[in-house]
Amino acid sequence: MEFLSGALLLTAAFYVGWNIGANDAANCIGTTVGASVLRYRSAALMMAACVILGGALQGHHVMKTVGKGIVITEPAVYETYNEAPPPREMQRHFPDERLPDLAILVSLLSAGVFVTIATFSRLPVSTSQAIVGGVLGTGLGMVGIEASYFKLGVLVKIAGAWVVSPVLAAVMAFCIYLLLSIAFRRARAIIWSGALRIAVIVSAAYVSYSLGANDVGNAIGPLLNKYPDKGLYLAILGGVAMAVGALTFGKRVTDTVGRSITPLDYSGALAAQGSAAFGVHVFSMLGIPVSTSQAVVGAIIGVGLTKGTRAVSGSRIAAIFVGWIMTPLCAALFAALLYRLLASMWI
Repeated sequence: MEFLSGALLLTAAFYVGWNIGANDAANCIGTTVGASVLRYRSAALMMAACVILGGALQGHHVMKTVGKGIVITEPAVYETYNEAPPPREMQRHFPDERLPDLAILVSLLSAGVFVTIATFSRLPVSTSQAIVGGVLGTGLGMVGIEASYFKLGVLVKIAGAWVVSPVLAAVMAFCIYLLLSIAFRRARAIIWSGALRIAVIVSAAYVSYSLGANDVGNAIGPLLNKYPDKGLYLAILGGVAMAVGALTFGKRVTDTVGRSITPLDYSGALAAQGSAAFGVHVFSMLGIPVSTSQAVVGAIIGVGLTKGTRAVSGSRIAAIFVGWIMTPLCAALFAALLYRLLASMWI
């Protein structure tokens, strides 16, 4: 039974990782493909290698936040965080002082379902929001609206990062693009174009590495509850799953990000990718699961605004924003209801 449970959880984690790769491939290589620097297949193979590397080397920071930083499952942590003794029901909810296998499964499936829907709808949604919503919703399904069981300070920090990340990326991309435009006027066109092409490819690799460092934790963070000493192997599993997702179904959302928001040249692709990668990498080091989708879309908007508001597709941005708002809310609600349903059947 334990083997079957473990296999089911690993499969669910691979499914979430596949979803992240399929949806977030656009964040890594959408601008590179949109600016016609690389063909999709070549860009996806490069992304796959960098994602696995980022997850293996630095994915553990966000894994800890997603896996253990949202729902309080240990009496000692509860007492420290709330400055009060844990309630008697805590032992019943978390007999092993961790999320039960059913809770981990529901968190992963809830996130995966909504990212799958978004991917087939060609919308770049936030997989970070989906998994955080899934974990939060599962916690609500288990303990109800009991704020003491949740690390509200961590949730506020995560939500704040979701707002700051795209704004920061937009401002950085706006400034970088203007500086690159000035430099382009003073440089020989052929030499500058070649240098920009190489820089765009390097920045795409950097975004991919940052995606692995941040979003591998979203894919397999909940599993850290069950396998606390297998972090490196879980990170590699998540990285491979994301790579497979990018190679199989990543092209759908890539077209939306690379071509539908605003036209991109080499300078625009470099400014957007470099700004997004830097922002995501910084938050990864802080252990905060931010959205590469939000960072990249924010950066592309910043590039587009250098040419005026008419250069940015308002309808496409509105659809993306709605997806960002609905993803964590729907994932949380779905996870809470699904856990209640399955728990009643399990009992």
